[in-house]
Amino acid sequence: MQYPPFLDQGEQMMGRSKAWFYLGAVALATVAMAPAPVSAQKATKVNGVIAGRSGANMMVRTATGTTTVTLNESTKVEEKKGALKLKHSSMAVTSLIPGLKVEVDGTPGPNNTIVATTVKFSAGDLQTANEIAGGVNPTAQQSAANQKAIDAKGKSDLQALAAKTKGINGYMVQVAGYASATGNAAVNDKLTDERAQNVIEFLEQTGNVPLYRMLAPAAMGSSHPAASNATAEGQAENRRVVVTIVVNKGVAGN
Repeated sequence: MQYPPFLDQGEQMMGRSKAWFYLGAVALATVAMAPAPVSAQKATKVNGVIAGRSGANMMVRTATGTTTVTLNESTKVEEKKGALKLKHSSMAVTSLIPGLKVEVDGTPGPNNTIVATTVKFSAGDLQTANEIAGGVNPTAQQSAANQKAIDAKGKSDLQALAAKTKGINGYMVQVAGYASATGNAAVNDKLTDERAQNVIEFLEQTGNVPLYRMLAPAAMGSSHPAASNATAEGQAENRRVVVTIVVNKGVAGN
């Protein structure tokens, strides 16, 4: 092999060795800087009944005790449908009310909590939970037939109720709309849902009650009448929206 006159054979070999050394060093540095693989968090599952809600936290009572489940913007809430419960439909987080049987999938969180990725329940269990009576400070907003707007007295009652929540820890607000037995059942269901929704909007916008403190509005139709539907007075009393402050005594500390 011929070499340039200004380099002898030894210098050519030394240069080649240095080149290989530099390449090897770069390769080693690249391997050293490669990030270690991040291990996936262990999946956790819990089945139980919602015992209470406090902001983003949900207390689930199981056979072995009570577990705190944390909800966030990524949590999916699904209602199971069909005979085999294989169909799922998305629901709002406000559907997660006390007394509801749920299946929670998530990952371990701080202080033995679970950060929920998915919460599932059946339509039948939601209806049962909506019918569970409980709580303190009920306020009834009377509604005339086919009326959805809140009258002046109702607004005053709701503002007073919203003011009471300021001094309560660990509370949730449950809203249920009712109708008299007159009229079409499907129309009554729709009407009671709209009445409950109007009350929730008023409490949030005027009463400054945070939306995460609200449970899913319940459209109860003509069920659970407060008076006899045989008279006009009784029918008027049955057209109502009942608002209840549900308090988790364990969170409230009293």
